[in-house]
Amino acid sequence: MNCRECTEHLYEYLDRELTPQLEQEIRQHLADCPPCGDHFDFERLFLDFLRARCRAQGAPSDLKLRILRELFDE
Repeated sequence: MNCRECTEHLYEYLDRELTPQLEQEIRQHLADCPPCGDHFDFERLFLDFLRARCRAQGAPSDLKLRILRELFDE
């Protein structure tokens, strides 16, 4: 597992959509690679923030999709 592969699977990892083998490889990489671990922590906190704000504020259901499109439509 290298940094590029880890980043490619990060959201699948956060959503628990990976095979146990790939999940273990990413978990090990995150433990061994501080920059990827920091990136993971940021993404996890950001998603947790979005989930909390969307529930608490009664945001429109398409808000998350609009935000993700803006973030990744570079």
